[in-house]
Amino acid sequence: MSDTITRRGFVKGAALAGASTVAAGLAGCDGEQAPATNEDGSVRKILRFGQSNPKLGLDMQLSTNSGSSSIADCIFEAPLRWTEDNELVPCLLTEVPTFEDDGVTLHCTLKEGIKCHDGSTLTANDVKFTFERMFKPETAAKSTYMYDMILGAKAMLNGEATELEGLTVEDDTHFTFVLEYPMVSFINNLGINYADIFPQAALEAVESSGGQWGWGTNCVGTGKYKIVSNDDTTEVVMEKFADYHDGEPALDEVHIVYYDDNNTKMLAFKNGDIDWCDIDSTLLQQYQQDADVSPCITQYETLGVHFVNLNLKDGMGLEDERVREALSIAINRQELVDTVLAGAGTPAMGWLAPQTPGHDPDAEIPYDPDRARELLAEAGAEGLSLEAKIRANLYETYMTVVQSYWREIGVDLQLTIEDNGVWSSDWADGNCQITAIGWFPLYADGDNHLYTYFYSENASGKSSFYDSEEFDQLVTEARQEQDQDVRADLYRQADNLVTRVDYATIPLYWPKNAFAAKSYVKNAKVGNLIYHMFDIDIDTSDPNYSA
Repeated sequence: MSDTITRRGFVKGAALAGASTVAAGLAGCDGEQAPATNEDGSVRKILRFGQSNPKLGLDMQLSTNSGSSSIADCIFEAPLRWTEDNELVPCLLTEVPTFEDDGVTLHCTLKEGIKCHDGSTLTANDVKFTFERMFKPETAAKSTYMYDMILGAKAMLNGEATELEGLTVEDDTHFTFVLEYPMVSFINNLGINYADIFPQAALEAVESSGGQWGWGTNCVGTGKYKIVSNDDTTEVVMEKFADYHDGEPALDEVHIVYYDDNNTKMLAFKNGDIDWCDIDSTLLQQYQQDADVSPCITQYETLGVHFVNLNLKDGMGLEDERVREALSIAINRQELVDTVLAGAGTPAMGWLAPQTPGHDPDAEIPYDPDRARELLAEAGAEGLSLEAKIRANLYETYMTVVQSYWREIGVDLQLTIEDNGVWSSDWADGNCQITAIGWFPLYADGDNHLYTYFYSENASGKSSFYDSEEFDQLVTEARQEQDQDVRADLYRQADNLVTRVDYATIPLYWPKNAFAAKSYVKNAKVGNLIYHMFDIDIDTSDPNYSA
């Protein structure tokens, strides 16, 4: 394994010392060092993926960050899985289950003999343990709203029960959910990382020894790759799990290398220090004109929206709907997309992206700075001063443009740049008067988009505090409606209410994202935002690949 460790050391050095410095060292070593090989003589397949450090751990009950999810997805698994083509398929289960005629009973069957990374066998009791952990108040799970329709979940969250009434275990491979009410998208939610199943014995062993589940190497799952090292700062290293329940994984190792600066990350890709990475939209045009990188670029439509989040809590200065409308119509969305993004997006006239049922193609948010000034005058808000807490890179870039638009209508916006960890805490704790966010639903459904963010109980945890009885009623009806056309119309109404009546948020654009992948990286594809390694392979015969 000495060759593998050597390469790993170089990758880690790239994150620490800077891509350009290490590139020369790598180039020299490639000429002198024999390729790393397996015992059978085959060249080792090592994927190095570059991304920013989410600084939130890998326990997806405690995080909603896509960067955490990309890593956790390698290690942990949910009952079902969404493919890169947005198709729901079995993962830990033998098949995608369907509700009984009552609309609330869901029988599930685990695959036989699923091995965990510690050698134990996953059972239905681990499923029950995982969901009960989710609903314990002391866990403080972030996404309980996607599952709290399970019978007894709310009682657990309120500290009134210690067991989950609506999840029963029949034997090692059979278990049944019972919901309080019909919720058609519940099955969809079993295919995302928030439903990752944790082996009870492994998790309890970590916590009993004083460790924190999901940090460092305290991660035991059933996924294709098991964790080898993780300093939580520069790099996560995983290796193939030979006993994976669905066949031998293609890659020998997966390295997640952290770059908090997008320019450094792209230089690392250009110099060969990493094999695959996303491209920040502010750098896309530059690298589309780079002869070395341009052939490696793939653009794709997403389900997401970039928006300005408004904190509607009393005392934040944004309580007046006229002020919020003024801020929204003061922004020239088309100009922002054409200039700042170089066309890598579509001006957002609502919340739901065009691929999502409920999207209204006829909706419009006008650019009208004169009317914006009138609204501010009517509200007595001339000379308004606001603060936006934002992260660097893309958010800073487009919020600087928003700052200039608002300056034209007499609004002063102060931009405060925070790192990911500080910003995540401020956002979750309701401390952002204004912030900028890219929100990407996990699949193309209005429930995962609108209910998740703006339902009153959820909005309080996202520095929004939107609280509309009418909106809550619309999305609640949509969650239970079986007719897909009726559901779509309910979401259309909800979208209109939040973005063009109450102006509770300011959608900017629906993004087109891009990634760069070396020619030897096979099956590089992104269904939405999360970079899954599930289908990735390495072509070791490609002359550009060197292990």
